[in-house]
Amino acid sequence: MSYIRNATGLRRSMSAARPVPGSPPSWRLNTAVRIFALAFVVGQVVDRGLAGSLGIVLVGLAIVGGTCCICELQAAGRTPWLSVAEGVMVGLLIGMADVRADALHLYLAIPAVAAGLASGRLATANTWLVTALSWLTAEAAAGPAGDLAGQLTSALPWLGIGLGVALLAAQQSRSLRTLAAAQAPYAAAHRLVGQLHTLVRDFPAVLDVATQARAIREAVDGAIGGAIDGKCSVVLVRGRAGIAAASPSGPLAPTDEETGRLCALYGRRLQRPGATALPLRVGPHVIGAVVLGQSRSLTSAQLEATQQLLDEHAIRLETALLVDEVRIVATAEERNRLARDIHDGIAQRVVSLGYLADEVAATSGDPLARQAAEALRSEFTKLISELRFSVFDLRQDVDEAAGVSAALSEYVQELSTHSELRVHLTLDEREARLPRRTETELLRIAQEAIGNVHKHARAINVWVNLRTIGSDLQLVVEDDGVGGAIPRTGHYGMHTMRERAERIDADLEIGNRQDGGTIVTIRSRSRAAGTNGEQHDQRLARR
Repeated sequence: MSYIRNATGLRRSMSAARPVPGSPPSWRLNTAVRIFALAFVVGQVVDRGLAGSLGIVLVGLAIVGGTCCICELQAAGRTPWLSVAEGVMVGLLIGMADVRADALHLYLAIPAVAAGLASGRLATANTWLVTALSWLTAEAAAGPAGDLAGQLTSALPWLGIGLGVALLAAQQSRSLRTLAAAQAPYAAAHRLVGQLHTLVRDFPAVLDVATQARAIREAVDGAIGGAIDGKCSVVLVRGRAGIAAASPSGPLAPTDEETGRLCALYGRRLQRPGATALPLRVGPHVIGAVVLGQSRSLTSAQLEATQQLLDEHAIRLETALLVDEVRIVATAEERNRLARDIHDGIAQRVVSLGYLADEVAATSGDPLARQAAEALRSEFTKLISELRFSVFDLRQDVDEAAGVSAALSEYVQELSTHSELRVHLTLDEREARLPRRTETELLRIAQEAIGNVHKHARAINVWVNLRTIGSDLQLVVEDDGVGGAIPRTGHYGMHTMRERAERIDADLEIGNRQDGGTIVTIRSRSRAAGTNGEQHDQRLARR
């Protein structure tokens, strides 16, 4: 129920965050130009006492201008045909006036100016041309040749001014459109990142891959009922390293896993004895598959209903995958930044203090002062070693090709080199690799557990045992130190390890070792209970 409430809130937030298209800038400018021009000619007509004879023309111009404004707002884009139609209507209305319409000639420039603001130079030229031709045709049909010459003398300056202003407006609009096109990808990215920040902050659990994968398994189980064995269902997703499980969910038989991979590869449903694979589709793309371990055959109606359910959940899973990729990149960048700050800032200052302690020891004539300076120098040396190891810890990451085993081996080798701790590493990886996010979280948990042994346990030995069988994992870190590992106020190491374990659908257990020390176990929730860390030769633990 909590997942359903969170998903509902997520949809509402996404709807609220969705951008609402606003009116284009050209629409606002064209509206202002039309209103100003209409107000000007109304003032001219009223001042000359022609409101009675030209009132119908003014109403017609207002209707044409208002209609064009509404159409431009609805179109929300470049509409050259609309400017041409406006030019025809304006030219005919002014040309068919039954009296001398000198006061209206200003409005002959407006269609071309509007075209220049909203469209390009070609649309501007066409609009100006049809406006002039429409006016000339209507004027020639409405009165004698003498009146036409007089009207032409009055209208030509406004037509010329309109053409010049329209061409300048078209050039400026083109420059603005070019600038907007260049900035469009950045504006879209800024909008999306802002929405992503809001969603990740408000719905961290819903936008989690393990949570979405678990929700898919629960939804499928609820839709099909007893037709599947939930312990054998798994959600597979595409990744850079191929197709892997979205979260630890129990081992599948090799034939069943191959069924899921083929389903995700070809994007269609596959049925084999004992298993059925359905694709996870987002539009035309296939992002993975769901493999169902069957206890009885499924009907076509059940399969169709399940496929519709998966199509609804697939977009949520893909969103969680994208958010997870952003988290990985952002976390790596932040860890590298912290490593640089420590190396270039704190570490350099500590080194300078070490040199100062050496100088005091070399120049002081007081034996007690020299002894204190040497002791201080020894502490500085240890601190520098710790800082260098912290920098290595922050920069350590899972290589996409080598995997978590290589990263863990490099980590314990570095620890053995810079400390007196004996690290015994056992790696047992079978079948497919873990998902990248799972490997990254597993490495961070191992770093925290081993680092705690190094800093606090006063241990001689630490045993690290990593076993994986497909998506099934178990990591055991045990030491022969003082034991009694409990959460302390102001320290968040254990809390962080539990959070990381939760993200990969695993359980964290911390307890006392039988022969002294602490044992930390991270086990996928699908793994059979009762598998504890293996016992080691205790002769190495004797002090």
